[in-house]
Amino acid sequence: MEMLKKHFIYACFSLVMLFATTATAQRINVNPTILSFSANAGGISTQIITITNLSDKKQAYQLTLGDWIRDSIGGHKYFPPGTTERSCSKWIAFDNSLVEIEPQKSKDVRVTLTAPTDIKEVSQMKWSMIFIQNVLEQTGADGKDAKMKATIREVYRIGIHVYQTPVALNIKEARAVALEPDKIEKNVYNFSLINTGKAMLECKARLLLTNLSNGEEVKLDELEFPIFPDGKRIVKLQIPPTVPKGKYSMLAILEYDSDMPLEAIESSIDIQ
Repeated sequence: MEMLKKHFIYACFSLVMLFATTATAQRINVNPTILSFSANAGGISTQIITITNLSDKKQAYQLTLGDWIRDSIGGHKYFPPGTTERSCSKWIAFDNSLVEIEPQKSKDVRVTLTAPTDIKEVSQMKWSMIFIQNVLEQTGADGKDAKMKATIREVYRIGIHVYQTPVALNIKEARAVALEPDKIEKNVYNFSLINTGKAMLECKARLLLTNLSNGEEVKLDELEFPIFPDGKRIVKLQIPPTVPKGKYSMLAILEYDSDMPLEAIESSIDIQ
């Protein structure tokens, strides 16, 4: 089982690396790239994925499911479907998991999420990933040179994020934990955060510097990022070399909802 997980993680890492190449090559277009469900216990919700074949040949596409999490620096880690605590992969079904599409044409796939009737099962946000991969036909070569013939064909795979958040769980809370200088990168500070709410947060973090000698403020660029419930995140906030030398009050600010107060941590620094 452990070996299976390792192979699965490696394969999914490879597909993510291929995503940029695929998008550039314009072989396929998928819309939307995020499915957000809000089914309560026993509820059934359906959404549509539209797949467009942008190549010049007929293509077959396979739809599968997988689990994933974000690590503390925002990276994706992948797992077999139904193996993580927050997975909703087992709740999802397709009306057709294998579709053939003519060149420059589109087809719709119906995605249905059926929430279990057990209230405990829907007491927290769940998520999953839908993978769409082209299927290659197996062809053989005839004649004396059969062993010498080889065809290189592009295999590409993309992912669609699936989020399941019952309306009653749309509770947004977060906490700023620490602000510490990075041990390797100069003038970089690690802002540690945790999502203490029930829903995924779309966050913004930034530094505000106040020169202690003249009171001038320096507002630095915002960073935007998501955090899952119970998720921890370390955001690297950098002070650019354009900031004048001096002693400053440094305020790291977290904004995650317009209706909630800002979270912040203050520190003093001396920029040389």
